[in-house]
Amino acid sequence: MDGSRLQQHSLTLPPAHSTHVEIVENMKMVVSLLLVLFLHHGVPISSFSLQMAPFEDFQLLAPDAKEDADRIIRSAMNTTIVYDRLAYMTDTIGPRFSGTPALEQAIDWIVARAQEDGIIVKTENVMVPRWVRGREFANLIAPRRKSLRMLGLGGSVGTGGTTLRAEAIVVSSFVELDRQKENIRGKIVVYNQEFVSYSETVVYRGYGASRAEAYGAVAALVRSITPFGIQTPHTGSMHSSNIPAASITIEDAMMFARMQARGQTLQIELYMEAHALLDAQSRNIILEIPGCTYSDEYVIVGGHTDSWDIADGAMDDGGGAFVSWEAVRLIHALGLRPLRTIRAVLWTNEENGARGAESYADNHASELIRHSIALESDVGTFSPNGISFAGSSDARRILELIGGSLLSEIGSGNVSGVSVGEDVSFLNANGVPSGSLNVEDVRCGSDDNNPCLPYSHAPYPAFDEDNFLKSGYFWYHHTAADTIDKLSSRQLQHCAATLGVWVYAIANLPFLLPR
Repeated sequence: MDGSRLQQHSLTLPPAHSTHVEIVENMKMVVSLLLVLFLHHGVPISSFSLQMAPFEDFQLLAPDAKEDADRIIRSAMNTTIVYDRLAYMTDTIGPRFSGTPALEQAIDWIVARAQEDGIIVKTENVMVPRWVRGREFANLIAPRRKSLRMLGLGGSVGTGGTTLRAEAIVVSSFVELDRQKENIRGKIVVYNQEFVSYSETVVYRGYGASRAEAYGAVAALVRSITPFGIQTPHTGSMHSSNIPAASITIEDAMMFARMQARGQTLQIELYMEAHALLDAQSRNIILEIPGCTYSDEYVIVGGHTDSWDIADGAMDDGGGAFVSWEAVRLIHALGLRPLRTIRAVLWTNEENGARGAESYADNHASELIRHSIALESDVGTFSPNGISFAGSSDARRILELIGGSLLSEIGSGNVSGVSVGEDVSFLNANGVPSGSLNVEDVRCGSDDNNPCLPYSHAPYPAFDEDNFLKSGYFWYHHTAADTIDKLSSRQLQHCAATLGVWVYAIANLPFLLPR
């Protein structure tokens, strides 16, 4: 067979009447055929497309898949363990910034509790960046004096031990910055950009300082990346720049724009002690249930253990890490035995470096071809709607089958969108099918759901991607207000049940998800 002439091949999965055992045997034949074609005829496996024959709801699922899923859900909704554990950790340890003793204390505590659960626990050392905020303040000097609520951006330099005083210029976009380039030298640039979406707006936090520095600015103040504020500054990482940068509140940024529009001259003073230290050692945590048949094949779920230095990080991302842990605990406690190994990976250093995710991808590079999927929870743990997915269309069809068959009754079986979280993006870049837990927390102004009252009960809301921008997640994201009271024990358990069903069902498929 001439592989160079073959553009696309098709392989058909077993028909609907096949039993689970027959499906497994047929898949073994498919894999053998692929290997023969690849090794002996030079036909690239990537040239094949997996074609699904018409199938009934449970063709790819074991006969007891629905019963097992229901057991996971019932068990999850009969406890408050995620909230109880998360409240204890965030209340007792507080912020868990990379390179600090508090993060390592939290990791030790999680490891000890997971061992008590009877789960196999491993840790892997990771060197993480160490940035120190230090003392900081900002004041409006003219046209009136006002103390500004501010937070230095992660990775910023300080003001060199002195208080920087300069005239400020307000811009609403990078386009306006470029138009004003002749008027920027020696000034503090204030960005008053509107929140469009997180991905579109966060570029001002990331690149605002370096763009302003290029025109001679002495500092940058960035309107907090949030759709809603109550005089609350939001921190976050920035890209390297030689001028100090900080976030300010929505209200102050808008006030500065009004003042400038009136022709008033703004004078601001800024003091920051921010500086970097040598890298420090931290750890990823791996919580594992070995596969009973294919122990060297993996299904991953996870979140990150670190938080910003000013945040308890209950929402970002203590909740995501703990519902991932709980998904594994539930499966283990029920005595369920997955065909493949299930790993909950609790990554370190997502907030200001993603070194944990990068390290996991490097350390497990030889295994990544045997990772069926990697799911992440890092956009809040409110009412789960399903997952997003970045992978092949064939794999998406299989996930839609799983979600529709096993999770529709609790409203979290949808497969919508293609986004992936920061930590699993390193795996996705290496070919691993990946996704994120989608949650709903719409802020519509009603007493029934504002703020943060749970609606993890039927009837579940229809998924609407526009609702993500209205989510309470970005109200509290990277702020001191990210505390346990923003979360609901029922929603946390709902998320854990959802992830538990997803990973257990995927681990029990007769084959790895197609790429």
